[in-house]
Amino acid sequence: MPKIKNLSDACKVSFSPDGPISEETLERVRALLDEIRPLDLGLDNEAQIARTWNSSTRQQNGRRGRGGPNQYAPTIKYLHIHECESFSMGIFCMPPSSVIPLHNHPGMTVLSKLLYGKLHAESYDWIDVADPTDPLKPCYSLGCSKTSKVCERP
Repeated sequence: MPKIKNLSDACKVSFSPDGPISEETLERVRALLDEIRPLDLGLDNEAQIARTWNSSTRQQNGRRGRGGPNQYAPTIKYLHIHECESFSMGIFCMPPSSVIPLHNHPGMTVLSKLLYGKLHAESYDWIDVADPTDPLKPCYSLGCSKTSKVCERP
C-alpha cells in the first residue's frame, strides 16, 4: 500500500500534537488524500458492489425487531490504520442509511475522504446565546446548519 505509506509519512511531518505544522504541509496531506482510491486500501471489490446499488435493489438495513422492520441501526465498521500522538488514520465502513451521531472534534484538524458511495454530511457551529435569566451571562446553543452537503463517488 504505497499510497497509504506516503500519506502516513506526510502526516508524520505535517502534524504535531498541537495540529498542522503549516498550511503548506496541510495542503500536501490533502493532495495525497485526494489521490487515494478504494484499490489502494484493498476495498475495490466493495466499491464495485456499491456501484451496482440503486434505490430499487438496495436492501433495507437493520434487523426486524418487536418494533417492526429496521428497528436497529446498520452496523458501522471501523478499520484502524494508524494512531500516534500527532494524528490517527482510519476508515469508517458505513452501510447505506447508516448514521453517525452528532459529535465534535474539539482542537482537532479533521480530513475526510469519501471512497465510494453517497454521503450526506451536516456541520453545525456553536453560537453564543444570552442566558434568559441573566442576559450578561452567555450560554451556548447549537446554531443553524453551517453546511449541508451530499457527496457522491462512482
